[in-house]
Amino acid sequence: MQSRSPVEIADQFSRKRVTLVAVATLVFLGIQFIAGPLWGARRGTPYISQIGWVINAVALLLMLAVGSGLLRNRRIRSLVDDEVSRHNREMGIVAGYWVAMAIAMGLYVTTAFRTFSAREALYLVVTPSVGVALLTFCYLEWRAHRDA
Repeated sequence: MQSRSPVEIADQFSRKRVTLVAVATLVFLGIQFIAGPLWGARRGTPYISQIGWVINAVALLLMLAVGSGLLRNRRIRSLVDDEVSRHNREMGIVAGYWVAMAIAMGLYVTTAFRTFSAREALYLVVTPSVGVALLTFCYLEWRAHRDA
């Protein structure tokens, strides 16, 4: 049985990463859309859903920030986190930033008609910006794999 080369292992990991991150992001956004604190059913202890949201958002942000930094093998990590992947991650972060700024400005204007608590405003800024950042990264990575 032949062992796989580091390039093959890195390629396989990179392709799996795209799927994993996309699914995790879509599940996060789906849960927020269905049961978000601003419109979802208010059952049980609200702190549990708030803590769950924070944990999920932080985990997704770490996926974006760390990239492949948790891989043990330095050679494979450098192959997975290549120049194209770093560029795609940066473009995802840029897209997330602009979504956050647009929503923040929209909230500023909206407060003339409705008030938001700080928690609500942060939720409304962070949730879509994290989702857009990760989905942009996933799309660019998917496209790079498709074109390779």
